[in-house]
Amino acid sequence: MSHYPNSLQVQIELIEEAMKKAEVWSTEVPDWIRNYKEGPIVNIWQWLQFVHLPLRSSGIIHQPNYLAPQLSNYMNSDPLQRKILQLVIELDSITPTIEKTKS
Repeated sequence: MSHYPNSLQVQIELIEEAMKKAEVWSTEVPDWIRNYKEGPIVNIWQWLQFVHLPLRSSGIIHQPNYLAPQLSNYMNSDPLQRKILQLVIELDSITPTIEKTKS
């Protein structure tokens, strides 16, 4: 079905909105991101915003590992952060469907 790629972008936009509401959205790219290749993640929210979501949106990450288990380690009891996790779970759930439709 052709609507799945659009749903990926919509889901990413929902995650971005939730990150802004939770006040974990950065207005500027931090220095550590400019030099990031792989390795330790200094700030999970900045990594999600500046590395993972753009790569996922552009299709560079073709078969990503599920993100929700990684992200849950950084969660606290803030309901706004829990909303981000829920949206990421939904993003993870649509990705395999998108991959199957491309083949």
